[in-house]
Amino acid sequence: MRRGDQNQNDRLLKKQIMVLNRHIPRRRKTLKELLEEDRPHVLGTDGSRHRFKKNELNKIASIIPKTSQAQLKLPLYIEISSEMSGSRIKGKLECMLVCEILGNDYCGEEIYIYRGDVRVVRRELPTTSQYIFLVK
Repeated sequence: MRRGDQNQNDRLLKKQIMVLNRHIPRRRKTLKELLEEDRPHVLGTDGSRHRFKKNELNKIASIIPKTSQAQLKLPLYIEISSEMSGSRIKGKLECMLVCEILGNDYCGEEIYIYRGDVRVVRRELPTTSQYIFLVK
């Protein structure tokens, strides 16, 4: 394969990943902000409106200390990359939330979870978690 072909393939792959991520919000909101809204939502980069269920937000609020609710940004990102065998969760509060959902002890500021655990997180937090696809 020629170098130019590789660069073109890389650009094409990155463009396809961008299409997969078009649902990602322009700006994430904090748990505190979302709890104060009548119809909690964020706007996607594609202009779509992503709504959060109040019962999920309340469930998260019961796990995250009130003093930290202005720091936790939602939706929670489940990062997927071809370079990782699992999915990554980043952030102290994000990891605290996922570990509580999974029944694990507190597990730091970055964790990797695998298919079975991802299923549990998505089942418990269907509107407050989203996949994000990464490309290097």
